[in-house]
Amino acid sequence: MERITIFEIEKCTNGVLSKKLDLEFIDYISTNSKDIKENTLFIPLIGETLDGHDFINDAYENGCRNFLCDKNHSIDLEANVITVENTELALGDISKFYKEKFNIPFIAVTGSVGKTSTKDIISSVLKEKYNVLKNEGNFNNNIGVPQTLLNLNSNHDIAVIEMGMDKKGELTYLSNIVKPDIAVISNIGQSHIMNFEDGQDGIFKAKMEIANGLKDNGILLVNGDDKYLKTLKGKESKYKLITYGFENDNDIYIKEFEIFDTYSNFTCVYKEKEYNFDIKSVAKHNIFNALAAIVIGFEYGLTKNQIDDGFDTMTLSKNRLDIFDTHKYKIINDTYNASYDSIMSGLEVLNNFKGRKVAILGDVLELGSHSERIHRQIGKDLKCDLLITIGNDSKYINEETNIENYYFPTKEEFYKEANSLLEDGDVILVKASRGIKLDEVVEFLK
Repeated sequence: MERITIFEIEKCTNGVLSKKLDLEFIDYISTNSKDIKENTLFIPLIGETLDGHDFINDAYENGCRNFLCDKNHSIDLEANVITVENTELALGDISKFYKEKFNIPFIAVTGSVGKTSTKDIISSVLKEKYNVLKNEGNFNNNIGVPQTLLNLNSNHDIAVIEMGMDKKGELTYLSNIVKPDIAVISNIGQSHIMNFEDGQDGIFKAKMEIANGLKDNGILLVNGDDKYLKTLKGKESKYKLITYGFENDNDIYIKEFEIFDTYSNFTCVYKEKEYNFDIKSVAKHNIFNALAAIVIGFEYGLTKNQIDDGFDTMTLSKNRLDIFDTHKYKIINDTYNASYDSIMSGLEVLNNFKGRKVAILGDVLELGSHSERIHRQIGKDLKCDLLITIGNDSKYINEETNIENYYFPTKEEFYKEANSLLEDGDVILVKASRGIKLDEVVEFLK
């Protein structure tokens, strides 16, 4: 972060400053009372279980002398205090003000499945020419996106910002903060469907909110094979629509592809020219994601060779199709999160390998009243040699499949039987929603 003044923060938040100390400059903004540096502004956020205002004294003891405070709290300390209506919204206001100091392109990425991988691949390509800022980890919500923007500095040439959402209105909020030049939507799935009365139609509308903050003449780049996003083709809009996919009615499309043990090769057609690329992934859906990166790479002046180099050096975020060998098994660790669509994609990767194919699946969370239906659909559609499920609703997967299968309510019960179920040389996909913590199963298998 680069220096701003406390008066700028007062203005952009519509706050009221009570200035008790002769301190004017802010060099760092923190929401963690233990993470205090010189000239820090501490912003106390209110969550479901914790109120950051309860940690103001801790921040003070750690050296902080500048604070935000909401109107329902007060601070009686020798410190500068800006009182605002809502500290979370104020964090967004500050990040929006701060990012406007940097005249660089902003790319926003969302989607029900694959948005993090898409962000990672786009960033890897752009790094061949530019200094790129991107979200770290899962910093993609109303708090994480502003915190990411506050990491901007004058060395950055471009920013790739992943945006998540679990209800309507959230992407409008984030998009209006970022004001992207390009917005990418990877697909419309069923994640967080419990929060949408109109089901996937509602998710589609909510994902489309990312276009609400697009700059004039901005680009909306979407998966044109998706049954919802393909409906945008041919419609009048304020943005330029570019579609990508395997179907040849897209602006950029796959002519042919082949998946090998450690990489994929594909030929795509864009603007009537053919290009051949290798990508360090054995997942078909990452070929989709690579198409988005190709469009953006060409849009910002990269050569074909630079895009090649970006694919060659790309690293995907942890626990997303990490593939490795132990002394007994090949393991596909895809435990970061799960949905119907991502489980099908993971199974597709599993079935690319030779050997007995084992799927260890856990519950898909945040499905509400749709949970039993979606888990049963997974059971109907999955293909592998052996199915092992762990959790509560995952038992419905077993009830719908005809392949050999075993169900365990807990990980510990599975551990007791693992040696009798698994064989040397098995290829094992491990996947579930993050809350099920099947990354612990991966560690057990190691």
